[in-house]
Amino acid sequence: MNRVWRIALTALVLAFLVPVLVLASVAAGLAPRHWSGIPLSGWDLALIDFKPEQGRLTGPPGQPDPVVDGIIAMDDPGVFMVVPLHDGSVYVASRSLRPSLFLELGSRFDADQVSVVWSPLMGDINPDAGDRGPARTFWQRTEPLATWVTLMVGFPWQLGAGLLLVAAGYTLRARRRAKAGDAEPAAS
Repeated sequence: MNRVWRIALTALVLAFLVPVLVLASVAAGLAPRHWSGIPLSGWDLALIDFKPEQGRLTGPPGQPDPVVDGIIAMDDPGVFMVVPLHDGSVYVASRSLRPSLFLELGSRFDADQVSVVWSPLMGDINPDAGDRGPARTFWQRTEPLATWVTLMVGFPWQLGAGLLLVAAGYTLRARRRAKAGDAEPAAS
């Protein structure tokens, strides 16, 4: 039974630790990359945001950007904003981080062209959904389970770091137990 509890504890620790590592990497400006190659370059909550700086428009708008047009044509329900950056790339603001969003962006665009910013608290911009059906609830817009799964297993470096931290924790615990067992005097 002890082994079952260890496995459950390991799963719970990883379920919390890996998403925290991903969001901390974003906050540190490291822009962790999804398995598809697309980086998560920011997150935006009500009072806390870590996202790329927008470029300033210095001249008249140029030709339509094929990357922006391609993202708009995707018609993803989580995407609510596409913002050009000063370096010529584009960030996609999305309420949910579904695996299919990253996979579709990765199959259509180069990772240097597009990055994702997670903004789960952004309200419904267009409550009248028109031909897309009825307005969606907060839980339907943010898709918390899909977002958690993406944060948990979608970013390989953070997943690996989480596994190493948990393994290091178990190793330290085993060494302390062994050392405590050696320090006890033998009963005669």
